[in-house]
Amino acid sequence: MKRKLATSLSVAVLFAVPTFLQLSHAEWKGPEAKALFSNEAKPKGYNYAPSVITENGTTDFWWCGQGKTDVIFHRSYSPQTGFSPAQVVFQPTPGSWNRVHVCDPSVIKGSFTNPADGRHYNYVMYYSGVDNDPGNNNQTGLAFSNDKLNWINYPDPVISPLNPAVAQDNYGNGQPATINTDGRSSLLIFTTDLSGPQGVVGFGDLYVRHTADGVNFDSPIRIPIEATDGTTVNPNSDFAYDQATGNVYVITGLPGRNCQQVVCKDPARNPDRETYQLGLFKMPLKTLLSGTPAKWSPVGYLNSDVTGFYLNHSPGFQRDPYGNLTPFLPNITVFFSGGDPYPGTWQITTATKTNTSDRATLKRTLGLNGHWVTTGYFDPGYAFEANVGSLFLLPRPGTSKLMSCVAGSDHFLSRDPNCEGQTPLGQTGYVYDTRQTGTLPIYRCNAGGHDHFVSTDARCEGHKIEGLLGYALN
Repeated sequence: MKRKLATSLSVAVLFAVPTFLQLSHAEWKGPEAKALFSNEAKPKGYNYAPSVITENGTTDFWWCGQGKTDVIFHRSYSPQTGFSPAQVVFQPTPGSWNRVHVCDPSVIKGSFTNPADGRHYNYVMYYSGVDNDPGNNNQTGLAFSNDKLNWINYPDPVISPLNPAVAQDNYGNGQPATINTDGRSSLLIFTTDLSGPQGVVGFGDLYVRHTADGVNFDSPIRIPIEATDGTTVNPNSDFAYDQATGNVYVITGLPGRNCQQVVCKDPARNPDRETYQLGLFKMPLKTLLSGTPAKWSPVGYLNSDVTGFYLNHSPGFQRDPYGNLTPFLPNITVFFSGGDPYPGTWQITTATKTNTSDRATLKRTLGLNGHWVTTGYFDPGYAFEANVGSLFLLPRPGTSKLMSCVAGSDHFLSRDPNCEGQTPLGQTGYVYDTRQTGTLPIYRCNAGGHDHFVSTDARCEGHKIEGLLGYALN
């Protein structure tokens, strides 16, 4: 597997709402810990970094998966025929600069001429390619197609690392994401580069370049990476555009679990293999391209508390053929890789942000292992017991984050970002720090020393009181 960086139309049109795409969070229809599909072409292989476009009622998926090395798979879906079989559609070219790995596809429609053969094509795919097993000095490549299945590789990389000498010992340039700005060949290509100034140490920077023909690029613009909630937009992100508002959206991996501070399934790797939480942000495209300091605005968070997967990483948007979200808004559908630290568990899954509310009900459930309190996913073995107010889904002045955490089989909520040394599942919402009109206090309680739950009763219903968590909405 290639070395990766530690990094009005609704979903009903896409899948006729599969039974597993349930409302696990007031803002998200989550996967309920189930994959969208299995890769029957490589059942025990890894699958991640999907590129997804919906066109004329058919949705096409390309993603990075395991062949002899990293290769690019494809399958399509239509309500009439269901899923097509998974198949390898692009792989390394022997003797070429990409002869070892190809990965991270980004497919876009337009009108393109391949200088290598002089022919016209309707689709291009940008991808990461490399010629060595450590996965150093990645470069961004290009391929052309008219049927989305058969791809003609352009012989040379089209975007190289900013500093080729530095890239010999690190990732280099890759992980492209693409937006078509005119429906023809005027494109914006976002890539990761680890050979530049490294705005995020160990993660590199994100850059955007314009091309008028799909092959030759203008100078790179280093894009903002800070968000107003204090998080950072990181590599291995996907981008999409809303023509109606002029906003560009990004779905990005947020920091993974620090195995020196919390309990991890794979403590030998730090952070815990990949990220478990994704952030959704937006910014005016004009601001992004201006090169001036700016901050992204948070739109939502997608994490283990929502999805039920231990890891959630390498995301991609559902977009139209030109990279737009506009036809799907106000819903935003994200595809990503869900699973455990072992890459063979990584399967493509999906969640849809529904924009139904700015808050979510805090649900208290009970199972054989005790209570599980969350605004998001809980295992089918748990039964609903009571609502304990509601939480905001985005930070507001005077609020603090409540983390969803687990210690063995004991689920609990905490104001500590590191879950008191246990395993974080991600924020489940935000509570007021002081009493406000229309709020009620919620307390963390412990029954029998091993069963945490939340109650509005200051006496914890006769059980041990562990403290005030904050003030939830009525």
